[in-house]
Amino acid sequence: MKAMAKIRDLKSNEAKQLIVRNLNRILDFCILDIDIERGTLYFIYATPLTLEKAKRELRCIGHPMDYCILQKSISKKHDESSLKA
Repeated sequence: MKAMAKIRDLKSNEAKQLIVRNLNRILDFCILDIDIERGTLYFIYATPLTLEKAKRELRCIGHPMDYCILQKSISKKHDESSLKA
């Protein structure tokens, strides 16, 4: 499933590299893009457990998710819902 998350304190390339390094360790989690200017992370994850692992890891490294927008199903129609992280 695809998602977009607003990441707290994502303001530098060093923060971006830290996030990439730590999230790449999580199986079934793929980073699509990180936008430093907007403080957003775009990614694909396989299961709710994978998403929880990513949230926990971001919290541990000091860049928690402020919120996350999940795409519930893959279809031509954009069906998204907003969840608090």
